[in-house]
This record gives sequence, C-alpha cells and structure tokens, in this order.
Amino acid sequence: MAKQEVINLSEKRGKKKKKMTKKKKLLITLLIVALIVLIVCGAAVAIIFHYIGKVTVEDPKKEFPLVSSIVDDDLTSEPDSPKEKIDEITKKIEDNLKDKATEIISDDNVVNVLLIGTDSRGNDDRGRSDSMILVSINKKNKKIIMTSFLRDIYLNIPNIEDTRLNHAYAYGGPDLLINTLETNFKVRIDRYVRVNFYSFCDVVDSVGGVEIDVTDEEVPYINSYLREINALNGLESDDGALTHSGKQVLNGRQALSYSRIRYIGTDFARTQRQRTVLMNILTKMKTLSIGELNDLLNVLLPEVATNMTEGEMFSFVVDAPAYLGYEVVSDKIPADGTWEFLTIRSMSVIGINFDENIKHLRDTIYG
Repeated sequence: MAKQEVINLSEKRGKKKKKMTKKKKLLITLLIVALIVLIVCGAAVAIIFHYIGKVTVEDPKKEFPLVSSIVDDDLTSEPDSPKEKIDEITKKIEDNLKDKATEIISDDNVVNVLLIGTDSRGNDDRGRSDSMILVSINKKNKKIIMTSFLRDIYLNIPNIEDTRLNHAYAYGGPDLLINTLETNFKVRIDRYVRVNFYSFCDVVDSVGGVEIDVTDEEVPYINSYLREINALNGLESDDGALTHSGKQVLNGRQALSYSRIRYIGTDFARTQRQRTVLMNILTKMKTLSIGELNDLLNVLLPEVATNMTEGEMFSFVVDAPAYLGYEVVSDKIPADGTWEFLTIRSMSVIGINFDENIKHLRDTIYG
C-alpha cells in the first residue's frame, strides 16, 4: 500500500507540474504578444511623430505683427459704383458688426480648420491669402465640408478698414484673417494650416498629376500664368505650355496655373477650380502605395505651417482612416443669389448679404 501511495503522489505532482507549465506557457505567450503590440504601437507613434516633426508648428499664442499699409496692385480703371450702392454695402457691414444677437458659434462635433494658400514669393514677403478654404470635419454627420471664401468679398477687417477679404492676411497674417472671418461670419475657426501656394506644384507632382477637363478659353490663361511660374523657377518661358484643350493630366505648374485663373467666370470659377484640383488630389491620395504616400508627405509637410499642437496633429493622423470614408462637400461663400459686383476705391469687390451668408454657412457646416 505504501508503495502505491508513493506512486499516486508522484503522479499528482507530475500532473500539477504539467498544469503549472501550461499556465506559464500561456502567460509567457501573452507577455510576448503584449510586447509585440507595444513595439508595433511604439513604432507607429514614432513614425507619426517623425512626419509631424517635418511640419512648422507655430505657437497658438504667437502674435503676427501688423503692417501699417499694403500696396494693392490689382486695381481697375472702371469708375467707382454709385455712392448710394457703396453707402448701402457700408451700412450692411456696420449692421453686421453691431448685431450682438448673432454670436460666434461652435460645436464639439465639428472641427473647423482654415486652409490658407498664400502667394508669397520670398522670406520677406508675407503675400496675400490667395486661397482661403474652411475645412469643416463634422463627426456627427460624417461629412467634410470645404468652403471657399472669395478673396474679393468686401467686409470689415477689425481695427483696419473696410476692404477686400484677402487684405486681412497681408495686414496681419493668419491671426487677423481668422479674426476677420469670425467677426464677419460668426463661425468659430479652431486652427489654421498655411502653405505657400507655389509649393502646391510639388504636391501635384507627387501624386502623379491631376486630370482636368481644360476648356479652349482656359488654355491661353494657363499658359500665361505658366510663363510667370517658369520665370520664378528659372525655366524656359514656354516649358510645359498646353497645346490643346480637353481632358488631360496636368503637372504641378500647369495645375497651379489652372487654379489661378480669375478672368473666366471671375473669382467664383477660380475658387471652384481650386476645389476641383484639391478634390482630385484627395482622391488620388486614397490610391497611393505606402512608398508613394511617404514621398508625398516628405514633399508636402516641410512646406506646411500650423498652429495645431503636436498632440492635435497626432489625433488627426490617428482619425484619418475614418475621415477618408466621410462624404466630401464642396461649397463657397458668398452663396448664390446673395451678392453683387461693386467697384470701390478702384477695387473690384463683391458686396454680400451677411445675414443670408451667415445662415448658409452655419446650415452647411453644422446642419
């Protein structure tokens, strides 16, 4: 009996040892998996911050110096509009600023980022905001709304004067531009992303160009702007000049020239061209390989300046896959039927109905 008990005890210890060994193996396996996950996550975080590090991050509290005056070289020889028309639009601007009942609004489900494309040509030249697109990410409705503000809108630049919208950036940089838009259109702008419009060429080239249906009327204007861009880049005057209309893939310099056309369909058509090119770029980005996307980011990000924090940019990157599935909506201010052309102080400007445009903007972004 004693011998049998010793054998049974030995078998029990063996089974317990096997059981403990299985537990240890499972524990070790879980630890290894957890370690791999941490390494992968750590590597992903490192990669994201590697790209974020290429962006120029400007202190949200940074104040841009105001300039006392700017030179407006885009004047017309047309006579000014009748005094009663100028007085009328001046009264609309004053009433909009006095209307304390119309507060600047915001929504936790909507992030408004102002994309500013400048036309500066050097380090000492601030330039003007040649393109102003408010990118609104509505997480509730799963929409991305791209709203172009036309540069020739006549409004009040706080503490400066009544003039064209694009003068705000020339006077006081992104701070004054955002203050101007918030004050006149009563919508909170959370952050800005600023890029020199000429670096736009490199972005288009990085995605392999964009397909655009060019009209006969647009060809000579594209070639005219192209000559200016070629001169700035030390290229032959007619390098890349278009020879025909119709659907064709435009390279960066050609796409920029196309986006700058103002004299066909006025500034309304120009902003539509900008949004067309931008939406083409976004569409092509969805099809890029990892290597191609890496090349694009290496070209684009060093040209970008923003007042987003690194943490905010990280959140945007993490959420980007979800945003790619959102519906993209293209819009503009002023809305149809809410504006008129005027000439004031030899400037061709757009006088608008502020009440109607504020309502349209809010309904589009938050509705």
